[in-house]
Order: sequence, then structure tokens, then C-alpha cells
Amino acid sequence: MKLSVSTLVLAVLLVASCNSKKQEETHQHDHAMEAAEEMVSPAENGEALAFKNEESDKVFHHYLAIKNALVEGDAETASEGAKMLLAVDGFKGQEAAKKIEDASDIAVQRDAFVALSASVEQLVASQVSSGAVYKQYCPMAFEGKGGYWLSDQEAIRNPYYGDKMLTCGRVDKVMGEL
Repeated sequence: MKLSVSTLVLAVLLVASCNSKKQEETHQHDHAMEAAEEMVSPAENGEALAFKNEESDKVFHHYLAIKNALVEGDAETASEGAKMLLAVDGFKGQEAAKKIEDASDIAVQRDAFVALSASVEQLVASQVSSGAVYKQYCPMAFEGKGGYWLSDQEAIRNPYYGDKMLTCGRVDKVMGEL
């Protein structure tokens, strides 16, 4: 009898815990949508993200539009963001951006996003004049090979898994002032 009562209590706690986690993920999903609508978001200390030159600013904000679309699983919006990125003169990540623009399959876009993230990081790493850019990493992406991306927020919003594993990842590096 003790075993079955203990098992019942454990099952109730497990169900309650899972429901709590689901509500938290839904709440975090809402924040990701809000972030996609903002062109500039304040850093953790309230300081807006800014760059030393206009090219870095444009590239990073178009990159964020792509990242946020991938988080949402929206291939069409990711393609539109890549098109905007391709219009920035002198951007060296054209090949990856073109793959994202041309693809209608979110998995293909996510694969190309790895190379795009590396190109954007090279451009903006030393160009942050206020706020911070967060280099984030998901060790489970791409069958355990892992994948990096950049964000204007410390909170993890995984573009490689979207709502399946929205918060999987960690911050590996912070670029800029905090």
C-alpha cells in the first residue's frame, strides 16, 4: 500500500512539474515574439545595443530578424530577412544569406545559419559601442556537432530547434560593454 501511495504522489508531482515547465516555455515563447518586433533592445543594464558603424548595425539587425524567424519556425520571414541582409553593401556572408533566402525548408535555412552566424560574428565582434552581443551555443544542434549563433539578449532562444528545445544552449561569449 505504501508503494502505491508513494507512486501516486510521485506521479502527481511529475505531472504538476511538467505543466509548470510548459507554462514557462509558453511565456518564454511570447518573449521571443516580442524581441523579433524590436529593432534595438536594451542590454541587461538598460543600455541600447549600438555599433561603431552603420554597416555593422544594419547587418546585425537583419541577422536578428533571421534568427528570430528561425526561432519561430517561420521560413518565409527568415527568407525575407536574408533578402534584406543581401542588400547591405559589402557584407561578406552573401553565400549563406543567399542559401537562406532561396530555401523554403526551415532545416536548410538552419544549416546555412551556422555559416551566416560566423560571418556576422567576424563583422560585429569589435564593433559594439554600447550594449552587448551574446555568442550562444547549443551542443545538441546538428546531431550533437553543436551550433553557434548571436543574440542581443542573454536569454537563450534557440534558432536551431525553435519551440522543440527553445531554451537549449548557453552563452559562450559576450561582446561589447555590459
